[in-house]
Amino acid sequence: MTDRNNFILSLARLKTHDRVVVTGSLKNIVVGSPIKDPGYGYGRDRAPGTRNHKTFVHGNGFRAINFNIFNLAYILRPDLAFIDGCNGMEGDGPINGTEVDHKVSFAGMDWLAVDRVATELMGVDTEKVGYLNFCADAGLGQFDLSKIEIIGETLANHVKSYRLSRNIEKQLEWLTPLKERADSLY
Repeated sequence: MTDRNNFILSLARLKTHDRVVVTGSLKNIVVGSPIKDPGYGYGRDRAPGTRNHKTFVHGNGFRAINFNIFNLAYILRPDLAFIDGCNGMEGDGPINGTEVDHKVSFAGMDWLAVDRVATELMGVDTEKVGYLNFCADAGLGQFDLSKIEIIGETLANHVKSYRLSRNIEKQLEWLTPLKERADSLY
């Protein structure tokens, strides 16, 4: 998968998420690509000999998953990002969300720009999405909305405010400096 001679297409649904605020094209690829064997379950439901490498990406907490997605962007990222928002999802996505009749779809060759547009269309404050901020700070794509060329309809005409996950306050722990978190443990 990490051979840069491959052309990687990410087809993601416009949705909020219960771990990283929103799912974009990058998260769709890097969390969708680790091995999860058929029959893998948890506890007694786990078939013998099966494995799930997705747990490594999720890491240990909200800061870790944001950082891991960012780190994986260096070796695995979409060449073409397509977001299907005909029917988006809000709330406790990626599984327990509520459908949003949004009727938008968009694509681009700069996955970070596409994911930035996704947050805008969902009315989500981009400052809350850790992995996208890490990627923007590292210069992995265009994150400045004023520098992203939009062909077609004006974005402002299609913004809908998506309801975020019930655990949004916990998700935002990635914003707390590590030293401050460490000091609060003692």
